[in-house]
Amino acid sequence: MSITHRTLEFGAAALALLPGWHSDRAAAKKKLLLASVAALSVLSTSVAYAADESDPPLPRFRPWQQVWQCNDIRVTVTARDPISVEYDLGGTIWGGSRFTVVKGELFFNGRPCLPLQPAGY
Repeated sequence: MSITHRTLEFGAAALALLPGWHSDRAAAKKKLLLASVAALSVLSTSVAYAADESDPPLPRFRPWQQVWQCNDIRVTVTARDPISVEYDLGGTIWGGSRFTVVKGELFFNGRPCLPLQPAGY
């Protein structure tokens, strides 16, 4: 038996206790729906709260940098904060140049770039 089914049974039992509920079926259905929604919202809030307590704290952000050599172009990728990434391209760049990242590897116009060790990080 699912939680939703149990909630509906609970709502129906609660409505049966209300005086005059037989006379207005539409009102009874609305009350049942509202009781079900209220019960589900309480249940989902308690489940979400329990999940928040058991989750480990998020790791602190650490700045990072990657440097790549792509033919005569040096690409430096830097993250100084968790919401932005800076790209610095040095060398001769022409229109139509295309950089692609596949599984953490950088490619320039379909050719793999050489990862270099960043200075100062």
